[in-house]
Amino acid sequence: MSIQELLYNFVLYNSFQQQAFYEIQYAFLQNMTKQNISLKEAINLLNNSSLDGSYLVEFVASDRIEATDAIKLGSMGIVVPEENIYYDDDNIADDDDFDGKWIPIESDIEHYKKHLTIQLTVDKEIENWLSSTEIDLDSLISELLTGFYRSSKAINK
Repeated sequence: MSIQELLYNFVLYNSFQQQAFYEIQYAFLQNMTKQNISLKEAINLLNNSSLDGSYLVEFVASDRIEATDAIKLGSMGIVVPEENIYYDDDNIADDDDFDGKWIPIESDIEHYKKHLTIQLTVDKEIENWLSSTEIDLDSLISELLTGFYRSSKAINK
C-alpha cells in the first residue's frame, strides 16, 4: 500500500470517527432535552396514550415489566433491559389455531452471522469510489456497525 493510500485511509477512518462522534453528541443532546421518568410513570403514560419521544425512561435493577409492556415500549423506541422483563406463564394463553406439537428449534447465532447479507444502495459517486479502491467493504461495514453499537451503549450508560 502506498503512502497516499495509507494517508487516504487514515483520513477516511478519521472522518468516520468524527461522524460517529457527532452522532454521539447529537444523541447526548437529544437525551439531555428529554424528561427523565421512572418505569412506573412510563407504563402509566403508555396506558393513557401519552408516552412520546420527549421522555427518557430510567430503569433500576428492581424494576420488573411484563413482556407485553416491554414490547409496547420497544415499539416506541424505548429499549427495556432484558433483566427487567418477566414472563408470567399463567398469563400466556395457548394458541387455539395451533393443534400440532411444539418442537424446540435450536439456533446457532454464529451460523446466521456467517450468512448475513446486506444490500446497500449508494449514490453513483460513492459506487465509483468504492469500485476504484481496494477497501474491504465487509470489514468497513463491520467496523462501522461495531463502533456505532459501542457508541450507543456508551450513551445509554
